[in-house]
Amino acid sequence: MSKKHPLIILTRPQAQSERFAQMCRETLGAAQHIILSPLLNIEMLPIETPATQYQGLIFTSENGVRAFARTKGYQNIPAYCVGKQTAKAANKAGLKTFSADGSADDLIAMIMAADVIGPLLHIRGEHTRGDIASRIAMQVDEIIAYRQSAQLLSDEARSALLGSREVILPMFSPRTAQIFFEQVKTVSAPFQVIAISAAVQNAILGSNPPKNTGFHIVERPNAQAMVQAIKTCIETF
Repeated sequence: MSKKHPLIILTRPQAQSERFAQMCRETLGAAQHIILSPLLNIEMLPIETPATQYQGLIFTSENGVRAFARTKGYQNIPAYCVGKQTAKAANKAGLKTFSADGSADDLIAMIMAADVIGPLLHIRGEHTRGDIASRIAMQVDEIIAYRQSAQLLSDEARSALLGSREVILPMFSPRTAQIFFEQVKTVSAPFQVIAISAAVQNAILGSNPPKNTGFHIVERPNAQAMVQAIKTCIETF
């Protein structure tokens, strides 16, 4: 009898979880057992096109791009994006995009290396990390364009964590990690968390995770590296 695949629990918002699940199946095989249990619900907030003539926009998520697209303003100006998927969305929204393909640190470094002339506008969520505006040596204004409301972990995900089958938990943000470990104090399943960055791992460690929690940090903070890390976990469980 062949060994069952580990369970993969995805906690990103619904659209991002669905896309990442598809990436996993394409790379790891269609037989993967993936549980979608989003811990954040994205609620767009009403915003208006600012009166200031900004020379560029900063996006640290696709949700910021979605919020911007609703304003129908600032077409064809530079958009400095944290990753490829965010850049892809910004390009579709009519912006000239530049991708750091990494973390907030990578994004800041890219902007500074490009010798950008401000002012810039960061369109972001209610909760954010990285202190983008304060770390860039020019005027950077901010608009809070969406709210990330915490959700409860699904019954299916909870049952998996209390079972005997191996569980892999990819973690993409510090806040999601905090929400998860506020809700989960006991895990009986063999349990491996894959963190997209040191910031995510620090958030996990600061949330008093169960003692049997294993950790892995990917070398590059992107979805492709996360999928490859999942593959490694599957092979070594």
